[in-house]
Amino acid sequence: MPRPFSQPFLYVYVGVTGASVMALELAASRFLAPFFGTSMIVWANIIGLILLSLALGYWTGGQLADRVPDIRVLMLLSLSAGTWSSLIPLWGRLVFGSLTNGILNTPLHTILLSFLAILLVFAPPVFLLAMVSPFAVRLIASAAESVGKTAGNLYAFSTVGSLLGTFGTAFGTVPFWGTQETIFFWSGALILVAAWGLRHGPWRFPAFALLLLPLALYAWLGGAEKSGANVLWSKDTLYQYVQVLRYPDQSVALVYNEGGGIQSLARPGDALNAGDYFDDYLLLPYLTDRPRNVLVLGSAGGTIPHLLAHYDGSFGLKVTGVEIDPWVIPLDYRFFGLKEQEAAIVNQDARIFAAQTSERYSIIIVDAYTQQIYIPFHLATEEFFQTLRGDLQPGGLIAMNVNALTPDSRLLQSLARTVRAVFPFTYVVKTGGSYNYMLLGSLEPLSASRLGAIAPDNPLRRVAAAWPRRLTPAVDQADGMLLTDDRAPTEMLTDAMIFGYARNLKP
Repeated sequence: MPRPFSQPFLYVYVGVTGASVMALELAASRFLAPFFGTSMIVWANIIGLILLSLALGYWTGGQLADRVPDIRVLMLLSLSAGTWSSLIPLWGRLVFGSLTNGILNTPLHTILLSFLAILLVFAPPVFLLAMVSPFAVRLIASAAESVGKTAGNLYAFSTVGSLLGTFGTAFGTVPFWGTQETIFFWSGALILVAAWGLRHGPWRFPAFALLLLPLALYAWLGGAEKSGANVLWSKDTLYQYVQVLRYPDQSVALVYNEGGGIQSLARPGDALNAGDYFDDYLLLPYLTDRPRNVLVLGSAGGTIPHLLAHYDGSFGLKVTGVEIDPWVIPLDYRFFGLKEQEAAIVNQDARIFAAQTSERYSIIIVDAYTQQIYIPFHLATEEFFQTLRGDLQPGGLIAMNVNALTPDSRLLQSLARTVRAVFPFTYVVKTGGSYNYMLLGSLEPLSASRLGAIAPDNPLRRVAAAWPRRLTPAVDQADGMLLTDDRAPTEMLTDAMIFGYARNLKP
């Protein structure tokens, strides 16, 4: 015979399960980000799989509730979901441990299989939690006279729980505790509420004993990804997982998402390196007449502002850096050598800053990337470049780094076409690193001959030697598309480029 239950407890229970579903969905995005980014394509897969799991769970839960309308069965479902969720950090680490070299070095079949595997890790607990709502309604229908009112209260509590899981995870547990700690917290909450519902039956001892599982895994895994002699600092921020690493050559790197993207690099003695594309930005003051100020959109660890001050100090440049992640800005001064007098760093989204600033700049550098490989779409459109045009002084220029596998990449072609729609003089220059190209845009012609003004003993002379003797305007972008605020599929263009490259790799 089904065991009686308390309706107030059931309200609390559905609130906890609703919060857990949203926490798992957000955690899924954090687990995928280091390896697949946070593009619209990735989010579509996450949301699509979650919705599919919910649909199957609702249907199965309704079928099961009609056959066995027993609250003990309902508690066992959430107990199983909590147990599975506790294992996600361990399972996720096992699946993705071999992929820390980044997506560009990963064969296509590994990308797809691992992507499928990590999504399958999150699907089972979501499926089990989706069975809660129809099961709870069935129990209420058996015990309550005012079924409609009680069911409405039930869904209201579940929705309030979902809100708590969404905002609490995004603005609380992930940035202040971490992603895996968030999963351990909500899996523990699921096990606890299920154990409380089973406290009068034979399952009470194993249920309460399972509370030790997330605690034991937290003790084992907690902080493991942040440990190591080369890790100087680490934190899960609102935007990404951030680490500061020291390499054997004593270089210091700002790394996003478990090694997925090096955003800034400080070499000993501020040395230049042929593989560092950002060294090419140091040539820009020589291409303009009397440069006075520079705007760096996406300053990250402050590498570009610091090197501008170090190598282009004779110009007396006033440098402003814009960085969206507030946790990253203090790292500029602590680990990457930036000094207060070298640049003013502003915490703001790059496009919002560009739209609101009243200052006019000689040079605007766009160096903002999501997960290293994805250019945020709103920083790649005709409307954005129109805004930058209004922020330039007469004779000024914009420069933008693009990761492209080949010069005829459709991503690079599309960005060049879009820049040229605003700046009649648009150039593409191969810069340091294997896959880096610099887009230059100006209202006036630019000449590489100006680089001859660099003194022979200046280290920048070696950087300039790799540039073409003559800058040829980019006029042929037949395969490129004009990117606008309405249509700018930068993630799709990037993924297509990567998958095409991986498909051509020889086994």
